[in-house]
Amino acid sequence: MGVRPLTEADIPQVVDLYWNYMRRRKGPIPQTLFSLFHELLFVNPFTDSELPSLVYEGQGGKVGGFVGRNVRNMSFRGRSIRAVLGGSLVVHPEFRSGLAVPRLVERFMATDHDLTVVDSANNISKNVLERMGYSVIPALNIHWRRPLRPSHYALYGLSVTADSTPVKLLRLAAKPFCSLADRVAARLPASPFRHITPRLHGGELDIQTLLQCMLEFRKGYSLWPEYTADSLHWLLGFMESRTARGALRKVMLRDESQKVVGWYIYYVKPGAVGEVVQVGGDQKLTKDILDHLFWDALHHGVIGLHGLVDSRRTPDFSDKGCFFTCRGGWVMAHSGDPEMMKLLERGDAFFTRLDGEWCLDPGD
Repeated sequence: MGVRPLTEADIPQVVDLYWNYMRRRKGPIPQTLFSLFHELLFVNPFTDSELPSLVYEGQGGKVGGFVGRNVRNMSFRGRSIRAVLGGSLVVHPEFRSGLAVPRLVERFMATDHDLTVVDSANNISKNVLERMGYSVIPALNIHWRRPLRPSHYALYGLSVTADSTPVKLLRLAAKPFCSLADRVAARLPASPFRHITPRLHGGELDIQTLLQCMLEFRKGYSLWPEYTADSLHWLLGFMESRTARGALRKVMLRDESQKVVGWYIYYVKPGAVGEVVQVGGDQKLTKDILDHLFWDALHHGVIGLHGLVDSRRTPDFSDKGCFFTCRGGWVMAHSGDPEMMKLLERGDAFFTRLDGEWCLDPGD
């Protein structure tokens, strides 16, 4: 009884924990979820047999807890390092008052690595990890939100927080009035929601171009992720296959001279909020990049955008009508290198939703 490495035979019990106690779903587990977890935990190019995911085994071989683990190659001031990324931590209610959680976290931390990052911790996990020595990284916890159709966005937020029949009927009845209000807001010269025709030109973002962009525009950072064409191909393919967040859209941006100056990746979900995975490029052109992103999302029926902002770009996001919150999945880190922790805390790392566990969410 205790913590041990995950095996393929554990997948049915791990999926059961995920479905019933993390997602809190009812009814039969979709069969596709079993093959999906196998891919995530054993085929995923970011898995490492030396640092496997972990389970807490109780009496009779019952899996009472699970924590996922992936390994990302990163560069720290030009030196290659291994960063361990923590995934889902879920424990069966029968085991929550015992040693399952602390032992899983202790075993997770007791590895030969340079940096450990958890980028989607809920409030419960956050409290546990803080007691185990992890730190919240303020510079990596700035969530931005940008309404594109403000009236529809407000109504959508109401229906999400209060999902009831009267609210659904209100949303349906109010849609024509919201459309009128949003058209007025988009045309007023002083409105922060005024639609701006972008100066940059968009095109399809392929893997080789994205790799080149990551290489060119990471200058000025001390810590950044490293990808190969194969690992990036698998990652984007996995994200495209998970449609709960919408359709993944990848856009490269060029200036008038046809020079590549930026890019963005986000999920298109018409009539709902689009989750932004990554925004990058020439920092001097951040506002132009955002103009194109907002214009593109509007033309794909998205009513608002959510994402994480690089702290260096916060003023430009603010100027473009974004507002900020620290609520959401917490980014936390632990390292035996004090200098590495300092640079994370001051925002000296190019780390986005693409680079952690957020993009590997199995969905429903």
